[in-house]
Amino acid sequence: MQKVKDIKARYWYMIQCLKNGWSRDFLIEAIKQDYYHSHGALTSNFAATLPEIQAKQVKETLKDPYIFDMLTFTEEYDERGIELGLIKHIEVSE
Repeated sequence: MQKVKDIKARYWYMIQCLKNGWSRDFLIEAIKQDYYHSHGALTSNFAATLPEIQAKQVKETLKDPYIFDMLTFTEEYDERGIELGLIKHIEVSE
């Protein structure tokens, strides 16, 4: 924890250790990967305005920028296939 100079970040890491049962090794890796700025620094009012289950779902959804539920792939696909599917979905949505 001494490597974390920002007090808010240090507190966030402490809370995450308690809440999620992080091991010492996981904490060290989380600090190296700067989890605070990629996961913890995001503020929202989801917990205050939504039921607990929905708030968790929304937070999890926002963590993953690649959600392709609208695309249905039945066989192997490549990057070009994904691109064409996304373009088609955008065109249909407009």
